[in-house]
Amino acid sequence: MGALARLVLMTWLVAGLLTACGEPEYPIRRTLRPGDQWRYSLQLQGELQGQTETLTLEYVDTVQAIEPDGSAIAERTLQVAPAQLKSLQASIGPFGTLKPRTRWKLFPDGREIPLNKDAFLVGAFTYAYPDRPVRVGAQWGRTDGVGSLQSKYLCRFEGVEALEGVRCYKIHTQVEPMPDSLPQMTGEMTVFVDAERGWVRQIQGTIKMRAGELEGVFQLRLHGKPVGEQR
Repeated sequence: MGALARLVLMTWLVAGLLTACGEPEYPIRRTLRPGDQWRYSLQLQGELQGQTETLTLEYVDTVQAIEPDGSAIAERTLQVAPAQLKSLQASIGPFGTLKPRTRWKLFPDGREIPLNKDAFLVGAFTYAYPDRPVRVGAQWGRTDGVGSLQSKYLCRFEGVEALEGVRCYKIHTQVEPMPDSLPQMTGEMTVFVDAERGWVRQIQGTIKMRAGELEGVFQLRLHGKPVGEQR
C-alpha cells in the first residue's frame, strides 16, 4: 500500500472513531419504582363515515411492587364517567375487555402484560423502546397489536429536546399494517420519552384505519406526566 493510500485509510479510520466517540449512546428504558404514578390523557379525533368521532380517555398507572426480574406490578385506573365507560366497552368489545381497574406487569423495555384475563391493552408504547442503546439517527422496528389489529412500527431516534421544560428523547414513528391485519392501520407519530424517568410524555400523529370500504383518518394526541407535577 502506497503512502497516499495509507494516509487516506488512517484519516478515514480516525474520522470514524472520532464520530463514534462524539455521538453518545442513549439507553431508552423506563424506570420503575414503587409508588410512581403517571397520569395519561388520550384523545383520538377524526372522521368516520362522514361523521366526526372523538374518543377521550384518561387513566393513571400506579407502580405497586418491583419483581426480581426488574419488572413491576402496576395498577391501571380509568378516569371516565360510567356512561362513557359503557360506550367505550361496547366499541372495544372485539379487542378485549375494558375495565375500570386492571393490574399489569410492566417492563423497562416498554412491554406490558395484562394480569387480568382478556384485558384491553390501553397505553402500551413498546415500539418507542429500542432493544439496545442508540445514537441519533438510529432506527429500529417492532411488531405489535391487539387481537386482529397487527401493525409494524418503524422508529428513528431524532435526538434530545426539551418538552415543557423536561429533557426528552424524540422518536419519529411510522406505522404500517401487517398483511393479515384487520383493520389496516397506517400513519406517522412523534413520540417524546422522558429522558430521566423513561416514561412516555407525549405522542402526536395522524392514524388512518381501513376495513374494507370503511376508512377513517384520526388525529392522535396523548399527554402524560407524573401525578402531582404542576406543569
